[in-house]
Amino acid sequence: MTLTKDREAGWLSYRDFVVDAIVRESETAKSFYLVPADGGALAPYLPGQHLPIRIATHDRKNSVIRCYTLSDAFNGRHYRLTIKRQGPPADQPHVPAGVSSAWFHDHLQRGDVLQAKMPNGRFCLDLSETHPVAFIAGGIGVTPMMSMLNAISQAECTREIYFLFALRHGGDHVFRERLLDLRARHATLHMHTLYEQPRPEDRLGIDFDAVGRIDASLARKLSAGPNTEYFLCGPPGMMQAISGHLLDAGVRQSQIRTESFGPSSLSLQAAMNDKNQRQESEISVTFQRAGMTVPWTDNAGTLLELAEAHGIEVEFGCRYGDCATCLTPLISGEVSYLHPTGAMPDPGTCLPCSCRPVTSVVLGT
Repeated sequence: MTLTKDREAGWLSYRDFVVDAIVRESETAKSFYLVPADGGALAPYLPGQHLPIRIATHDRKNSVIRCYTLSDAFNGRHYRLTIKRQGPPADQPHVPAGVSSAWFHDHLQRGDVLQAKMPNGRFCLDLSETHPVAFIAGGIGVTPMMSMLNAISQAECTREIYFLFALRHGGDHVFRERLLDLRARHATLHMHTLYEQPRPEDRLGIDFDAVGRIDASLARKLSAGPNTEYFLCGPPGMMQAISGHLLDAGVRQSQIRTESFGPSSLSLQAAMNDKNQRQESEISVTFQRAGMTVPWTDNAGTLLELAEAHGIEVEFGCRYGDCATCLTPLISGEVSYLHPTGAMPDPGTCLPCSCRPVTSVVLGT
């Protein structure tokens, strides 16, 4: 891996952390407070970055690697992860619940030990800037925004902040009291909360501001000027729609940041536009170890998604090119990346979770 010298050892190695506390944040989410098992110092991080975690679940022989956003500003005392328990999709009840989130919610207890690498990620806020920022969050996608908001409050920044938060109902409303406190403390924080399906006990004007979803008209109201920077985190469909509306309204693509631990819709579309001259019918992907060659089409997603679609197992963690778990030999051919990755693969390798083929390729997996 090509990494900066001062981070290489820590970035690649895991460290033991003890669960110091577990706090319920909503009906579906809990916060897990982690402290170093060796009593040493915590590695600092930027607001919005995530923590690569390795866990050994009870029902699996191999470790599971996931990346969870750090949901608080750096304080030097603990890392906080806020994790929603992911059930099966509403339209696919036969699909198993999320392996990792279920393990956190059902098995992890105070005093247990898990492993983590150094915090990483490019979806982060630069506290030295002064231009307005707009946060658009859907459900548990609010976790990086909480890190950013707490960091802004901690640094006593006076920049204008526009915050749209969409939830199903009050049962999912994580950090409600903290968000109300931040709004009361900071006159420059303009917050608007929407419930799509409010319950009878949810109070309009107190718990939430309106019924509905985030739409184009609401997104356009967030602009405080041409220099507004937008941070979007939530379901891919929401981010794709809002990003498109912002671009149509004249917002530059460089001003829109998205996070989904997978290719953002903007990055994916940009990559497809850049490569639309290629003849996709002539491109094939060979998975050498699996002994399979399959044709490539633009709707296949990433190389990792192509492998999954054909039943080829590729270990992965973050699905965003930061944890390097999916690093694979690139025996021949050329790939292009959909977005900048935290891990920088050496020549002759690639990160299938974040790239697509430019020519026919042979992968070592």
